[in-house]
Amino acid sequence: MSILFEPCVIGSVRLRNRIIYSAMDLRSGDGDGLFNDRSRESAVERARGGAALVYAPGVECRIYRGDCGTSLCLEDDAAIPGMRRFVEEVKAAGAAAGIQIGARGTRTAGQEETLAPTSMRFGYERRVPREIRRDEIHSFVQVFAETTGRAKEAGFDVIELHACTGKLLSMFLSPYSNRREDEYGGSLENRMRFPLEVLNAMLAEAGNIPIVLRLTVDDMLPGGIELAEGCEMARRFCAAGAAAIQASGGTQERIWNISPCYRMKEGYLIPAARAVKQVVDKPVIAMGKLGDPKLAEHVLESGAADAVSLGRPLLADPYWPEKVRKGETDSIRRCVGCLNCFSSCGNPRLKDYGSRCTVNPSTLRERSFAIVPARKKKRILVAGAGLAGMEAARVLARRGHEVILMEKAEAPGGQWRIASAGAHKHDYRAILPWYERELRRARVEIRFGCEVDVRTVASLGVDCTVVATGAEPNNLRVFRLGGCAPKMVQACDVLMGKAEVGQRVVVVGGRYIGMEAAVLLAASGRHVSLVEACAIGHGTNPRLFGFYRDDLVRYGVYLYPDSPVLRLTAEGVDVAHCDALLSLPADTVVTAVGTHPVHELYDALIAAGMDCRIIGDARQIGDALFAVREGAELGREL
Repeated sequence: MSILFEPCVIGSVRLRNRIIYSAMDLRSGDGDGLFNDRSRESAVERARGGAALVYAPGVECRIYRGDCGTSLCLEDDAAIPGMRRFVEEVKAAGAAAGIQIGARGTRTAGQEETLAPTSMRFGYERRVPREIRRDEIHSFVQVFAETTGRAKEAGFDVIELHACTGKLLSMFLSPYSNRREDEYGGSLENRMRFPLEVLNAMLAEAGNIPIVLRLTVDDMLPGGIELAEGCEMARRFCAAGAAAIQASGGTQERIWNISPCYRMKEGYLIPAARAVKQVVDKPVIAMGKLGDPKLAEHVLESGAADAVSLGRPLLADPYWPEKVRKGETDSIRRCVGCLNCFSSCGNPRLKDYGSRCTVNPSTLRERSFAIVPARKKKRILVAGAGLAGMEAARVLARRGHEVILMEKAEAPGGQWRIASAGAHKHDYRAILPWYERELRRARVEIRFGCEVDVRTVASLGVDCTVVATGAEPNNLRVFRLGGCAPKMVQACDVLMGKAEVGQRVVVVGGRYIGMEAAVLLAASGRHVSLVEACAIGHGTNPRLFGFYRDDLVRYGVYLYPDSPVLRLTAEGVDVAHCDALLSLPADTVVTAVGTHPVHELYDALIAAGMDCRIIGDARQIGDALFAVREGAELGREL
């Protein structure tokens, strides 16, 4: 039996295995800080999937009442019944129930001012927080204690204290953010004072409920907590009564370090867990991109940790533990590290849904989104094997429909193949083999190299056609002086190695594809300028953009934000920059100015009076999350 499935003891609690579903803020609160059915059912699904300890989304402690936003709170007894129901259902599904308790400080919803150990400007927020007073520190200690008491009354088995990722407690621990000169700042003993007061107050309320400390042991930031000091903190917290340490890293200043995307190395926090394990006599929990079952097993077998905490891997596939236990690892739907689970809540099209997962459209609607047999079996053609088409075909076939999937290219993926082309996109590329296996298992008939038209549809005798023909890149429409201009190529062709590019390059378009093309070309020794009519990286996920920005700087790309293209000339590109015309010499212009839907097949089928539906980019340009989501929804509808 894999070591992952050996029992594990944390304090007074015996876990059925060593897999923990991490506490994550899924933006699923009801607006008043209370659990809603969606967040409870989502957690229960992870318990059914085999996790041994399932945490509720993190609870926020506040000393000033205000708008809770989408966060969860335990400010009064009204929250206890919902918490108790969560505990009962998680336990009924075979797991222990845990709750994480923390406080934000900065980035707090519903407050005019934010709080920090020291009043200083941070890179991630324009508001300068106010220095928290001693009386407010004491108030926070009391709120943590009261929240712990309510968690105990609700019946939780484990409580986790959040002292990581640049939130309030870890801000006090870090010399980068704590520059106080009183008893709460300066020496390690002083910086630990507030978090220790919180821990002691919680222990007094918790009784025999173990308190796990999720602790930043390395800020990954000059001037912050370094690993040696983090290990000493862990040792002292364990001596004070913490039942286990979950070794975390990173701060809000470099937010990409706390939310491992496809750019992060697998298991990047294993060295931190191993270092902590050497100095404490309590269980150590490893975290940080451990979604590969072999890697998770290795962490335990090597003695680096006693358990593994998985967040996004179980968000992507709730049944990860059960599939690993059964040896069905090839059926695991892997997290691709896109971090749409963070950015989706800010998207107007998903405003009321909380966090969403690109590869798992069932997230936060597990019960209502179950795949059930179709009442009437149909013969259905899906035109286009991008993400939308493959997901639709997969779901339709699992419901019992006879499905034909046709794609004009010789391989599946559509726009996702371009998105996956970068050297750092290994995680992205994992989803296509999964779809190919799942489509075969569902007995979908797949035909590549097939152009679909009205005649094709008519000859197949299908009941309905799903049009998922995707999108094509836009061309740069701009005035050309004298009819002469540099060679123009598409950024997607650059990424796929299909375009010849000169030595002096202007890339037009500063979002993901444009930035990737600019870095790729600059890394090959070319002189590259990146121009964008808005801010460089506008609308991208800040947890990803930091990597792109650093690459642009590292490879010497010349950046021109807020610089719309005016015209092309024989010498290069003229842009509006700093309220004046700027001429950028170039022999090649690389365009990354968006895409447009390809819906001619849909128009023709409608004109012919045929039953059809349209999904994905063919209907409206979006990202992978919307493509998979629309395929999943249509697959359940037909």
